Amino acid sequence: MIVLGLILICLFNCRSDEISFLRYDPEDLLLTDTINGGILVGCPDTEYDDWQTSPYVLPYPVGTSYKIDLSHCSGAYHSAGQPDQYAIDFRMDVGTLITASRAGKVVFVEESGIDGAFPNNKVVVKHSDGTFAQYMHLTFLGGLVEVGDDVKAGDDIGLSGATGLAGYPHLHFVVTKPGTHVYPYESLPTTFRNTKPNERSLVSGETYAAKRF
Repeated sequence: MIVLGLILICLFNCRSDEISFLRYDPEDLLLTDTINGGILVGCPDTEYDDWQTSPYVLPYPVGTSYKIDLSHCSGAYHSAGQPDQYAIDFRMDVGTLITASRAGKVVFVEESGIDGAFPNNKVVVKHSDGTFAQYMHLTFLGGLVEVGDDVKAGDDIGLSGATGLAGYPHLHFVVTKPGTHVYPYESLPTTFRNTKPNERSLVSGETYAAKRF
């Protein structure tokens, strides 16, 4: 609660270029239940696509593995009813290679932010069905693509960082509905076909290896 209070104070009282690099353990924010080993898995009353035929793959190279911090409906800004309820945070060091989770066209790139400050660097890819995949908190000059580029699943698109409202280095990945990718958007549930079973998406605290697809 103290960390969330500090964030809210900063949002209302600090200029974006004055916000310091907050550090905290995201595991302290996870919601718990009594069904799934103490960690909430997926959002309640949400229907998930079959992970084995999902159009999405993990947003990092085959052969690498990363731990999940906040996932679907797991607390803080990922809580049920929030724009980012279906977002996933992958714990990554600054400069970690990020790859496209699904084929599409790059429609937005921001890379001017410095780690620990605003703006929130990101790459946004529009898919054939009009949805958007957003890859956020990239490092300074961390966009490896340009607006108008076509990308395939697995293509290099960026380098992770800690820009924007990121309390520690990680990739914030979220798929949003057609229309606009600008916050507050509406996020969509996602599963991933190139890793271990994830019937209700990725589980907070688990590590997922990206397999060939």
